[in-house]
Amino acid sequence: MTAWIRCKRFLRFHYLRLLRLKDQPEPLARGVALGFASGFGPFFGLGLVAAWMAAALLRGNRMAAVITAVLFKWAIPLFITANLAVGSWVWGRPLQEAAGGSLWELRFWKEVGLCFITGSAINGVTAYVVAYFPVLYWANRRRLAKRALQANLEQPARFSVRR
Repeated sequence: MTAWIRCKRFLRFHYLRLLRLKDQPEPLARGVALGFASGFGPFFGLGLVAAWMAAALLRGNRMAAVITAVLFKWAIPLFITANLAVGSWVWGRPLQEAAGGSLWELRFWKEVGLCFITGSAINGVTAYVVAYFPVLYWANRRRLAKRALQANLEQPARFSVRR
């Protein structure tokens, strides 16, 4: 099996797990939004733990937060770049200055740490808002569809006999 097929199966499996979670729309949306926003945080390997803890503190669905954080692990390099870009823009520093060095060097954090943390905070809040409302809408629609289906199944079948 190729790596691409394994990746597709992994993503589909976690997406279906997310669909099957049974919870109210608000905690579910909160959990998904926190899982997505945790990718922008400066957690470096602890994003899953941070998503789970944030969901526990803010009464979101913890499993939704962890599943969403796993689904967006592939995008962390993009999130880091976005954090640096937004932080550099806010502080008025050129992005080339922020791009020098490695994330694991102390010199990097001395030079661009404030830009990174600022960008992380702004992008995290923005990601939360951008993810929360569409997921809340989707979860409410899913809940209404389930109720309608259940109501249709509970009605007795009406057969008319023609004579």
